Amino acid sequence: MSAAHSSDSSPQLFGIFGRRSKPLVAAMAVVSLVSFVAGYASAQEKEQDTRASVHGPVFESNVREVSVVFRVVDKKGQTVPDITAKDIKIEDEGAVRNITSFSADVAHAQVVVLADVSGSMSTVLEPLAGALFTFADLVSKDVDRQPGDVQLSLLPFSDTATLLVDRTSDPEEFKEAVTRLRPGGATALVDTILAALRVAFAQKETPPPRRIAGGGGGGGALSPIPSEFRPRRAANLAFSGAKRSKFLVIFTDAGENASSHRWADIASQMLGRGVVMYSVAFDSGTPDSNLPMLSNVTHESGGKVYRARAGDLQRVYSQIAREIRSYYALTFAASDVENPRRWRQIRVTTSRPGATIFARNGYCPEAPCQKPDGAFVGGAPKNWNQVVAISRDPVLIFSLKQHLSDLRFDYSAETEQIVRQLAGGPLLIEKTWTTDRHHSVLANKPLFLVHQAGGGNQSVNIDAEVCGVSLEREPGSAPDANVSTESFRKSGVEPTLRVLDPEIRLSRRPGSTKTDGSEQDSYFQSQAVFILQDQSGRIPSRLRVQCNRPNFLVSQDLVRFAVQALEQGLKVRVQNPVKEP
Repeated sequence: MSAAHSSDSSPQLFGIFGRRSKPLVAAMAVVSLVSFVAGYASAQEKEQDTRASVHGPVFESNVREVSVVFRVVDKKGQTVPDITAKDIKIEDEGAVRNITSFSADVAHAQVVVLADVSGSMSTVLEPLAGALFTFADLVSKDVDRQPGDVQLSLLPFSDTATLLVDRTSDPEEFKEAVTRLRPGGATALVDTILAALRVAFAQKETPPPRRIAGGGGGGGALSPIPSEFRPRRAANLAFSGAKRSKFLVIFTDAGENASSHRWADIASQMLGRGVVMYSVAFDSGTPDSNLPMLSNVTHESGGKVYRARAGDLQRVYSQIAREIRSYYALTFAASDVENPRRWRQIRVTTSRPGATIFARNGYCPEAPCQKPDGAFVGGAPKNWNQVVAISRDPVLIFSLKQHLSDLRFDYSAETEQIVRQLAGGPLLIEKTWTTDRHHSVLANKPLFLVHQAGGGNQSVNIDAEVCGVSLEREPGSAPDANVSTESFRKSGVEPTLRVLDPEIRLSRRPGSTKTDGSEQDSYFQSQAVFILQDQSGRIPSRLRVQCNRPNFLVSQDLVRFAVQALEQGLKVRVQNPVKEP
């Protein structure tokens, strides 16, 4: 398919990358407190309300098989052999999972080799070729299995990239492709890694190599990339890459001067595909080298970084080949996953004394999913329709509404004083963060700033996580009858606020009304809206609460945020803390 037939008509690199959209204009930076508490356009809320009755994709909490590849090393950094399933414990969000399968090696693997052939690497291509010959022989060698257990791909790159050989089980075919490496051009390292993750590791039914872009000796048709948001067909072992452990081995000087994407985009794609990354960093003296970023994404995948000179390449690639073949692989059943669009932390440990395990630290039950910091793994939604498509889960919505309905808050005289002040205007409770290194207790911990609306000039950042609290008086009640005049606790009934009429919503943010597929069209917020009512009657007025989390999908974290904000802003204490998912 040519570029003209792509769903994105903007200029592309490797046939898959479009230009990044412009950020929001300055006018979108703030929103008034009064408009927040009053609620955004009611017509939008009705149109985009995400409720249990909405028809849409339902991601059921069924059993999912999650695979994890890992290596085990001793105190000297040497691989530990003879590990068994009994030596390993896998924890999923703190809960121990049963291991459903275990393999002592990962011979059934897919290995993609990226080779930097930009102009700065011209002097090292000859020793690299020799090292890759040895690597292909070692990683493919298996006297106990039939040929075909390891699939090799080779992707040389500069400012463009060509997939010279795609998933061959014949090391001789791989080595023949190595002889065709030619230097020249700038370096699009980030874009190439993304291209490899999206194309070279994609499932496919036919074995012929796929040309990604013209470069390194010839042109070719651009390859269509299926949207990560389209429905996936069921897993099929007949597909190349299905059920295979995945390794990405990169040779580069970490130079970057031609990519249109950022380093942060790599982790999203890599973690969504469960790829382990090895990086062989060669010091070419290029001024645009960014080894720290390369190291970060490598380690986050559970992989390893090697620093190497030309004379070290044979040794380094031999070591990587042996390490890949010494990885262990396990699967576990991820049952009872309430929210498949939430990133889940995993931890692999061993009972072997002195041994350390290197593995990825989490997974997506259903990609794409979202991490607690808001980052998407497996690709972020590009427009409002995609946001809705991955968010409407009636089972999850019902569960969150039930959690809200079960909440009870104890309150004090201080709470009563705060409620009295609501007669002068709504209360806004904004979540923020501190990075003060001199206060280690508070470092990287959320803080809550309380604003009183009504002055006319207050505003909050449109990206802020905020809960608004306002009075919802009964018809005919006196303007100041929001708190009883009797002394605190005189009624003999415990002062308790309960949650009524909870709603969970997903809506567009203010101003993001475009429907042209632009970045602004993808801006969204999850909302929890409910009433607080005093069971003792000391606070006659009902309190309306609306909590917004811009750029966050609906999840249990929305309920947790609402609880934290009310505890800080209203000085209440929850009776039944929200359980960790």
